[in-house]
Amino acid sequence: MTGIGPVEPYHPGDADARPHEDDAADLLWSNSSPVSTRWAALPRSRRRLLQALAVGAAATGAVLTLRPTPATHAAPNPYPWPAGVTTLHYKGRGAAPATFRFEIDIARGSPVTVHQVTAGLPELGATTTPPLPLTVRAGSPRLITVRITVYKCAALPPALDLPHLDLLLSNRTARQQQSFLFGGTYPRDLWTDLRAACFPNPASPAPSSAAKIPPRTLTRR
Repeated sequence: MTGIGPVEPYHPGDADARPHEDDAADLLWSNSSPVSTRWAALPRSRRRLLQALAVGAAATGAVLTLRPTPATHAAPNPYPWPAGVTTLHYKGRGAAPATFRFEIDIARGSPVTVHQVTAGLPELGATTTPPLPLTVRAGSPRLITVRITVYKCAALPPALDLPHLDLLLSNRTARQQQSFLFGGTYPRDLWTDLRAACFPNPASPAPSSAAKIPPRTLTRR
């Protein structure tokens, strides 16, 4: 058996009684519905236009529904820790012997006050110009000159590869100790002055790896 139903009698007049426009859209409506009656009365071009508009509206709604929600960016903390926003840049030698110029820069947040600067080794002392405390505001870097003095030459190491400065910082959030380690030219400049003061022998070694290590900082909280 096949899926074809019983054969119905054919009357030639039946073809004229059926509507001529029987596309798929007409089958969506019941013959007794007023909406289907009005739909059937529309010209074929108008019905195709309405169908296209309906499909476009459905596609637009799907796109808007599936669009991911834009991520909201958290606002920066207006009260950051002082060690997290403070940088110290070496700017070269000062005018006097054993003096070195540094720039203090605050990235953002409330002003940071520098209360103390030390040379990082018990054999070395440090004084600053201008004197401390010194307050630095974000966006307004300040220059300071640090003078390094030697307390005990015999206790110095044979070379200084990574000399550092320790700064005591504070802002409205916290008070912190920050250690700044320097590569580049600062180790060589510092060692030249220390060698002249403590090791007049020109055979004393100079830092070998200073020029290969970029400046970086370590934080102790």
